[in-house]
Parts: sequence; C-alpha cells; structure tokens
Amino acid sequence: MINEKDSLKLNTPALFSWGAILNYLNREHNEVMFEVIDDKVRRAFRVGSDTYLCEISYNETKQLIEITVLNEQSWTEKSMSEIVAFITDWFDLNTDLEPFYRLAETDTILKDLTTKFTGLRMRMVGMPNFYEAITWGIFGQQINLGYTYTLKRRFTEKYGESLLFEGEKYWIYPTAEKIASVSIAELLELKLTLRKAEYLIDISQQIVAGKISKAYYSNLQNNDAAEKAMTKIRGIGPWTANYVLMRCLRMGDAFPMADIGLLNGIKVIENLESKPDEIHMKVLKERWGPWCSYATFYIWRLLY
Repeated sequence: MINEKDSLKLNTPALFSWGAILNYLNREHNEVMFEVIDDKVRRAFRVGSDTYLCEISYNETKQLIEITVLNEQSWTEKSMSEIVAFITDWFDLNTDLEPFYRLAETDTILKDLTTKFTGLRMRMVGMPNFYEAITWGIFGQQINLGYTYTLKRRFTEKYGESLLFEGEKYWIYPTAEKIASVSIAELLELKLTLRKAEYLIDISQQIVAGKISKAYYSNLQNNDAAEKAMTKIRGIGPWTANYVLMRCLRMGDAFPMADIGLLNGIKVIENLESKPDEIHMKVLKERWGPWCSYATFYIWRLLY
C-alpha cells in the first residue's frame, strides 16, 4: 500500500483485469451496496462511528488501484487499515491465479472460460462482510437472482444507514445487532417468507451471542468441516453454506454441487442432454480440488 496525501494506492497482481471486474459489477443495476460511475466504484465504509465514502479507480499506466475519500473525512491509521483490508479481500488481491489458469489450460470445461474472462477475480464480487454474505444466502434460497437483489435492497434501505452525497444515498449494510431485536412482522413487510424472517432473526441473535462468526468457520480445517458445522444452523443448507464459504470465507474447495446455475452451465459447456448427476459433480470436485470455487464462479459468469 502506498499512502499519498489524498489517496491510497494498492498494487495489483498478475492476471488482473479492471475491465472484467467492471463488466461484472455493472450486470445488476439493483445492487444497493456500491455504484459504478465512469469506470470508478463508489462504496461507503463504516469505521468506528465514522462513515467514509470511497471512490475506487484503476490507474492502467501504473497498474494501481487508487482509493480516494469523497466526503469530509480524513484518513486515520484505523480507517486506512480497515478499508484497505476490505478492498484487498473484496478484489481478491492476494490470490495467485496462475495455478488456476494452468489447470484450465487442459480442462475441457474451464479452458474457454478463462480466455473469455481473463483477470476476473472471484473475491472482488465476494462479500467480506460475514453478515451480508449469510443473509444474502438466506434471501436467495429458492428464488431468482433479480428478486434476491430486490429483497436485499428493501432490507438494507429499511435497516441500514446511509450517507447522502451529490444527491445519491450510499448504504452501510444492516448489523446483526439491529435485526436481532426486530419482530417477524416487520420483516414480513419486506415480502420475505415466514421461514426466511425466522431464519434471519435466529441467525442475527446467534451472531450477537457470539455463537457463530466468520472467524470460527475460518479456523476449521477445510471446506467439508466448515460446511458440516454451518449446516447445523437452522435455515442453512448445503447450498447456502457453500455460497458463504465461497464468497466470504474464500475457501477454494467450496463447491455448491446442486446449484441450478452451475449444473446448467456445465450442461451447456459439455453439450449434455441433461444436467450432470451427482457422480459427475463429484468427479469434477476431485478434478478441480482447491479451485472448485473459482471454477464455479467462472461457470456462473458465463450465465449471469
């Protein structure tokens, strides 16, 4: 990290494409947590009691990510540390993609995808915020992607906090502490199902009580152990668990084998008459090993 007077600058790794990242971010215009304006990304961050609205851009010549504060806040050691850590995680700047691309060179499913989406990094579209990731997983159960974004927006705009800048609101995601004390009736006003409302309150209360956390699952030895532990939570099945493990905890071997998008993507790429069965998926899990999550993400990107 380079700290200059007005902005922070982060070095980018090999196989990094800002264009591929922006194309992904721009695919869904109902996203509530950030905004893309003129090839730059704006996002609000809460650090202690302060809110920082940051503009994130890419200097192609110097191959640097630049982070500038737009509102009337000054950088502190704490704000620099927390925001840099978040963006490094969000953009997956610490992952070396070379082994994945070498694997893809001889893989009949992946080889064309890595050419089409060269430099796209999964954690960039991930969710470093554990509470955001696990609630998103609940929202997305058994509904289409577009409506999942609608539920997330309603939830954030009702229970989150916002910063107004140049006529636009930039949102801070709701906290588990906030939702732990709301009623099921309130959540039902968002057009959530009764089950999802119950799951959200229960999970929020468990997080507040310290029973579940990002650190706890991160410390488990592998994805299988983390999935087994997470699916003990009411409302969390294998799909939701693997989704959180992929997008938040960065477990490379996370693999939502029953995901409809993943199955349809493989069916299209391999020109199959029907979706691959469980045996087929287990073969792929073994074949891709620690790159299962990246393989999944690239297949999803083909469809969405």
